[in-house]
Amino acid sequence: MQAKNQYPQPIEYYVVTTCCRNFVWSALDYDSLLLSLHFRGYTPTFIMPYEEYLAEMELADEYLKREEERELKEPA
Repeated sequence: MQAKNQYPQPIEYYVVTTCCRNFVWSALDYDSLLLSLHFRGYTPTFIMPYEEYLAEMELADEYLKREEERELKEPA
């Protein structure tokens, strides 16, 4: 009977670099993410776990929709 090896699951990160590129980059942890980016010649200016980034973008979309609705309801 073979033992099941459980490998750590990679985490997806939202990354913005100094050359203004946006990536969703997978890495096992924050340190391996930085090493991987550096190895490929990228310098990050912003890093956030991708799930958190998506949640923030969803909140921003909701806010914009509410603002648009409010502007439409207000008399000119």
